[in-house]
Amino acid sequence: MDPSNIARYQHYYQFHDPITFLLQKRRKATLVCEVMPQKNLESTEFFNDFLMRDGLHHGINVYAYDGDLNIGDLRIWRAKRRPDFGEREKVLLDTILPHFRNALRNARSLSTVQADRETWQRLFDLTERALFLFDESGRLLYRNSTSEALEKKLSHEEFSSFYETVLAMARKDLSRTRYGPFFLSLLEVASSDSGRPRRAIIAYTSEMPKLDSALLTYRHGLTRREAEISLLICKGLTDKEIAGTLKTSFSTVRTHIKHIFSKLDVTTRSELIFALVQDLVEVSF
Repeated sequence: MDPSNIARYQHYYQFHDPITFLLQKRRKATLVCEVMPQKNLESTEFFNDFLMRDGLHHGINVYAYDGDLNIGDLRIWRAKRRPDFGEREKVLLDTILPHFRNALRNARSLSTVQADRETWQRLFDLTERALFLFDESGRLLYRNSTSEALEKKLSHEEFSSFYETVLAMARKDLSRTRYGPFFLSLLEVASSDSGRPRRAIIAYTSEMPKLDSALLTYRHGLTRREAEISLLICKGLTDKEIAGTLKTSFSTVRTHIKHIFSKLDVTTRSELIFALVQDLVEVSF
């Protein structure tokens, strides 16, 4: 068909098509003349201004359904000078219909997986977190570049063991949510196309909490110099060593420490260190 005529169908004639809705009710190969007599069809605007532009006269159609969902159809037309379709062509179309339906299902599945891949790629390929996306049966659909880099980094045995843990989580076995330095999280999502469940397993390493001057200034109201002295105390330096490191007097260091103890309501260096790190680490006993 001429592309411009197809465009005309999309913009106008699909809304003035007298045969498609009748053909859709038939779940087998059907001649157009079986749902509308040829004489009646030839009297329509659809026939004269659309079909005849491309010399289409005799038609046969078969629709493929996935359950109650129409997923596609085959439309075949012949010119007026050619013989009409008959029982032979209907049998041929009905014979290939199951294979046509499966091909459309596979195409839809591939399209869905590709849409999922693109979505998750945008979300995770710019992060340091490894992503594995599974369907509801536990079949791997997608993994991002971080997970591929992780496989190259680990030995074959290490990655195989790690991946077994990931697979177990994909099957909703949450008995292990950690493998070595990696924490594993399960996220239930819906397919962007079919709405079917997807299970995303995200693997990441915990970062060592960082205690720096900016954090101490923000959380405890310390001055820049008080924060620097607090950090050096955490490193185990004595007052004299702190004075030498900061190139200031011993008495000045002692004055700063007095102010630090007052702000954090502590009386010893051990209490100070605990007060500084207690919200950054979890003490397990």
